[in-house]
Amino acid sequence: MTQVERLEVRAVDPTDEAGLDAFLEVYAAAERAEDPAARLYSRADAASLLGSRDPSSFFAGYGAFVGGEVLGVAILTGSTRDNVALAQAQAWVHPAHRRGGVGTRLVDHVERQAASRGRTLVRVQVRTSPGLEDNQRFAEGRGYRLALVEVERRLALPPDEALLGRLAAEAAPHHTDYEIRTVVGPVPVGLRASYVDLDNLLLVEMPHGDVDLQATAGTVADLDAFEAEQVGAGRTRVSAFAVHDGGVVAFADASVPDGERHVDQLGTLVHPAHRGHRLGMAVKCAQLRLLRETFPDRTSIATSNAEVNLQMVAINEALGFEIHQVWAELEKRIDPVPSEMG
Repeated sequence: MTQVERLEVRAVDPTDEAGLDAFLEVYAAAERAEDPAARLYSRADAASLLGSRDPSSFFAGYGAFVGGEVLGVAILTGSTRDNVALAQAQAWVHPAHRRGGVGTRLVDHVERQAASRGRTLVRVQVRTSPGLEDNQRFAEGRGYRLALVEVERRLALPPDEALLGRLAAEAAPHHTDYEIRTVVGPVPVGLRASYVDLDNLLLVEMPHGDVDLQATAGTVADLDAFEAEQVGAGRTRVSAFAVHDGGVVAFADASVPDGERHVDQLGTLVHPAHRGHRLGMAVKCAQLRLLRETFPDRTSIATSNAEVNLQMVAINEALGFEIHQVWAELEKRIDPVPSEMG
């Protein structure tokens, strides 16, 4: 019997410390094999995500085992409240076990799990920078088609204060009726409802290919839960908001993990009714200044944008972000099947 024939794919128990460690070891090895400077989720991140009790979404992890050895891992995520036809998946194979069928078995398993949850569309992201083109070829060989090209850009920290000052000053005359506020920590009480309303538009306002997506239906209670999970994972939110008539009309959010040197950009959005006032540049500059003041030891911040999102790409390039990786987002239609979740 071959190694792949003996392979068993099963769910990862987030309360099993040894199993979680093995999951993370494979994930980290696979990520660093493709990008030695990859930004990795921490153990606290993984425990928080895999152990989440949020009823509005699911986050499941799987391992491909031969005996007690983990050869590959995968995750499957999705909403249970909106866009319920869609699932996002990701798979990693330990570099020592690539090209042996492990990835195929993992992808087959997560597709079955997605189908058992009633999903009809699975989306994956793979690096396609020079030398990594085989990732896209593998996905296309499994029936996935290209939906979007995303470009990951990074900015060295601390940012250039003179540049931020100049860009913020150039933008300021265009939004004199708006207040730019910055916050380290939770979204302020008086802004939470309007922030959630705007954040619910993020999925449909950012480029997403030809899939018919709905605005999400998050609530202030969901924001409470998300922020609590972020704190539990050792992460600090750093945000800038544009406020008009007492409500949030633009934001830039970042997440700062404990014990790391990098910062993760979570999202930036300007409400469609308030575009044309250079609020995107304003909140990005304000957020970067706040990061400089509160986390002076951080060395980089990373963000990803669809290559067709020309306005946000232009803002990031003006701020000095440089291309680090190119990602392909691919999708596959599947047929739902009776539940076999596990």
